[in-house]
Amino acid sequence: MSTRTQLESEIYELFDDMDPSGRNTERMKNLFKGMTDKQFYAFAIDFFSDEKKNFTCSYIPCDNPVTIEFIEKIAEKHGIPLYEHVFMPYMSDTPDKPETIPVTPHKVMVLVYPVKRLKQMGFLKAHSGISNTHRNAETGQVSEVDKTTRETDNETYSLIVQNQYNTLRELYGPRADDMPAKYEMMRRIQRDGEVSLEDLPNRKEDKTTMNTMYYYLLSAGLATNLMDETGYVLPGTLRRKRNEER
Repeated sequence: MSTRTQLESEIYELFDDMDPSGRNTERMKNLFKGMTDKQFYAFAIDFFSDEKKNFTCSYIPCDNPVTIEFIEKIAEKHGIPLYEHVFMPYMSDTPDKPETIPVTPHKVMVLVYPVKRLKQMGFLKAHSGISNTHRNAETGQVSEVDKTTRETDNETYSLIVQNQYNTLRELYGPRADDMPAKYEMMRRIQRDGEVSLEDLPNRKEDKTTMNTMYYYLLSAGLATNLMDETGYVLPGTLRRKRNEER
């Protein structure tokens, strides 16, 4: 088997796996069909020497939905590692010493992904904010001129990957929709100059968003354990909890 035949066979097999309809495989065959061996090898050398070049796989909407499980199956078959522990030298005081560099506690998906800023700070397009005064009474979310201080899903994922759970507790607790915790935090800072998360109240009934969601679902006839476990947990479990509390 010639090198060209082997390369083409591997490419067609990959595209057959990525698109069972065969449309993309046919497109690649048409691309290579008009090439002489010299043109094909020149194309291959140029392609493999530039890591930014990739083949594209096109899909017809709703014809072959692409899911993470679908991608994982293809990657496993072709020996492509998707998950790995990531080193974070920017979080180390001595990045020149590999043994001191923090590593993500969980394996994360490693793919080519466009890097975006977590916050839009272009003053011509938006504005920065340091206040969380204006809030939606139902959800507790900051709104109006203070909406730029809210946390996004991307920021949440970033903090989870970096194992910054205490930061998440602060951003989604006293600095989010937990008003009693916020007032207690401000009081302690004014009095002592500092505060610890362990000193702040952390009660379900103080979470505005959770309360709103709970009562929306309750009004629709759906019982949940977001706030009240009595309607969701088995009686035996409740009795055991009461005995433990005594």
